[in-house]
Amino acid sequence: MDFESSKQAIVQIHFDGQQNIAGTGFLVGDGYILTCGHVVKEALFSSQEVLGRILSVTFFNTTNSESAVVIFYDLDESRYGRDAAVLHLSSPPLRKIRVPPLSTLRLLNKAHLNIFGYPGGDVGGRNVTAVTRGEISGGWIQIEDTKTPGLSVEGGFSGAPVWSDADQAIVGVVVARHHGNDQAKVGFAIPVQKLQAALQAIQRHSLLMLLRLHEALLQDQITTAYKVCRPKTWPEPFQTGLEKQLVELTRMSARKLQEFVGCLFNQPGVSAVQPALLDWLKHYKSEDIEISELLSHMRSQQERMAPRNTQIYQPCLLVRIQADKTTKAAPYQVSAWLVADSRRHHPATGEGYDPETGEGAEPLSFPGWQKYVDDPAAIDLSAGIRDEHLPVLLAVYLEQVAKRGILPQDLTVEFFLPLPLVNHAIEQCRIPIEFGLPMPLGVDVDCAHVVVRSQERLEFARGLPLWEQKWNQLQAALNQAALDTFIDGDDMPPSKLQKELRQALGLRLTKKLPKAANLGEIGILLATGTPVAVWLRCHAYGLADQLRDDILNDCVDKVPEKVCALRRDTSALDENDDPASSTELGHHLSFLWEDFHHRPPNIVYSDAKL
Repeated sequence: MDFESSKQAIVQIHFDGQQNIAGTGFLVGDGYILTCGHVVKEALFSSQEVLGRILSVTFFNTTNSESAVVIFYDLDESRYGRDAAVLHLSSPPLRKIRVPPLSTLRLLNKAHLNIFGYPGGDVGGRNVTAVTRGEISGGWIQIEDTKTPGLSVEGGFSGAPVWSDADQAIVGVVVARHHGNDQAKVGFAIPVQKLQAALQAIQRHSLLMLLRLHEALLQDQITTAYKVCRPKTWPEPFQTGLEKQLVELTRMSARKLQEFVGCLFNQPGVSAVQPALLDWLKHYKSEDIEISELLSHMRSQQERMAPRNTQIYQPCLLVRIQADKTTKAAPYQVSAWLVADSRRHHPATGEGYDPETGEGAEPLSFPGWQKYVDDPAAIDLSAGIRDEHLPVLLAVYLEQVAKRGILPQDLTVEFFLPLPLVNHAIEQCRIPIEFGLPMPLGVDVDCAHVVVRSQERLEFARGLPLWEQKWNQLQAALNQAALDTFIDGDDMPPSKLQKELRQALGLRLTKKLPKAANLGEIGILLATGTPVAVWLRCHAYGLADQLRDDILNDCVDKVPEKVCALRRDTSALDENDDPASSTELGHHLSFLWEDFHHRPPNIVYSDAKL
């Protein structure tokens, strides 16, 4: 390709709603146009809202305008600051256009250049020849036309590609002309090497468009590829959601998106997108990357991390509700921690959560809770709260979780409840919101996964070693049948149940409600260190069969996700409906899953005698 051929990729960028020309741009990828940030700002008449806005563009030597949306905008209006924008064509170009190559500008002084743009909004456009005169502040390059006749770089050239004859490629973008001497034919360009943020935005956006249609089907593969590519020492929280993960990968390093695609290409079950992934790599890979070597390297990385990939990254909210020490009832003291990476802490890598030190947990407070109640003066948080006010604090906690970019359906909420509340339908709590009706926490589509825990288990210091031992035994038995692991406690007297639970790892109850007293079923779970249980808070016809067939008919490790899926498939009740009248299992299923490594940090065993 030569300079004249490259002009086919050049576009006029029009002022919003007009045919007048604000500046120049050029095609740099499949439907992506690179220009200056100040061109887009001027075209939109200095609008504050830039991203997502649509502008009209017209390709060189054509008359039909095409629409393009702003997907990247970076303008630092200080002198010689950042100045770039990217537009994405709403549909493929009306004619087939060959995208000109980009190259790093190696000769900063005396490199011969060719430029085509639209000075003064002239629809015919004009050519300029120039040479480089070295680098100035901000990484800009000074360019100059040394001939007496001819044009200088002026308004309308901004955003035009700078073509190097020596490199036979575009090496930069015209950004400004020299002010102060109208006779001087001096202008400035930003070289390609200073436009990496814009070029990475194109890579990220094109990959997002490629994967978005398949995101639901490839969620596990996408998450695995993100885990493999995420540096062990990366300080930011683990991201959920494809777009946030791609943004984070771009921030990590220039090659992370290529590594991510290489790892995703190697995943099972991605055959539908493999050709498109390979095409993406061919188009966007760095010059020093061989695709075969990249795929082999990422395959090795994934195999090396395979044991770690089986761990769950799902963000977790730990909510501790402590009863009054004397009455064992309300008022309650409530505290919460957000654990972004819920895996067990790994001392060597520093990843995961450590309950002994609190590393990996973020304590949450409850600012602004007053907006969720009619009479804030009726609540004294320092004195504790009552049952009916728990949803208010949960609303504030969930609001803070949302501000960290975590969706409810990606969150597990683990409640450490005092014994009187263990059989409370905590997942049915109607969480107040600022607009609309309160929503149940753990039932219906896109809800959080709710798990019941026992606050007394934390305070039973003598039982901690047995609890840890039983939890480790459960991890070794995850592939065993759940029906065999969760023993049936319906018809057992307490003495026999305690004897059976010394060996068993889980309990299921379908015919009677568990007793939360020290001598009841929950107390026996604590005494025997038994970490898991499922039971029904209602005995409507068919629920016991549904529990067996829909929840416990597979291996142990499937039980948590089946409980979550069943609740999300359960119809939400109207605000005044009584949950006890529902015949859906999701309204009556209680799920206790006591992960020893998901304890609140800095536990104080107030009743322990050491």
